[in-house]
Amino acid sequence: MNDTQGFRINEKVITGGLLLLLGVLFILDNFHVIDAGSLWDYWPLFIIGPGLSRVLTPARPGQRVGGFILVTIGSFFLLRNLGFLWVPFHKVWPFGLVALGLYVIWQAAMPRTPAAMTGSMGGAQASLAPGAPAGGGGPVALSEFALCGGGHRIVQTADFRGGSVTVIAGGFEIDLRQTAIAGDSASVEIFAMMGGCVFRVPETWKVELNVTPLLGGIDMKARMAPPAEGAPKILRINGFILMGGVEVKN
Repeated sequence: MNDTQGFRINEKVITGGLLLLLGVLFILDNFHVIDAGSLWDYWPLFIIGPGLSRVLTPARPGQRVGGFILVTIGSFFLLRNLGFLWVPFHKVWPFGLVALGLYVIWQAAMPRTPAAMTGSMGGAQASLAPGAPAGGGGPVALSEFALCGGGHRIVQTADFRGGSVTVIAGGFEIDLRQTAIAGDSASVEIFAMMGGCVFRVPETWKVELNVTPLLGGIDMKARMAPPAEGAPKILRINGFILMGGVEVKN
């Protein structure tokens, strides 16, 4: 039986293809075959790349919408930089706010697993199931939103269902150290612009990051110790970061 996996388009393949394309363009420019212009003109390709990956091979339901928005914005700036389209920047930048607003509304409207939810805006600080022992409490799914502010959320439950975190010009700290996952895994969707999020996780959890940073970064500091019994629980953190960051630690 042949277990070899077939070739699959993903973000690495698309990024490699874009770098290859740029290299060929500037080789041809050096030999005066074409005029490739300035390297800086092609910066929108690195917005289009992650967008194409989400459109062609979405890792989760609904990811194509965010990918389509990235491809549209990146394509506009690329055509503008290359001279195929000329529109003064001050007349079009509000469309970016419109696209961002639609994306946030769409995220909020996405169907989620039924569970107790919590949310905050601004400088909130609270606990779910306050006073409950570690591993206690009912099912919980995050639904956090911060605009020009942030919060500190302590989750205490034996049935963590994942959820979503949206941060714009702010930050969140999510403390999951007194939390258990009833199933095999839980997924958290994150969108951050000019801000970020810190996740504190138990050492027995395995964390899988599927986050695309643009002018931002990911910092994985969490240690992992084998659980006393059975396979480790998996926390999947998915999303997109623009001028911000995600940090995972214990």
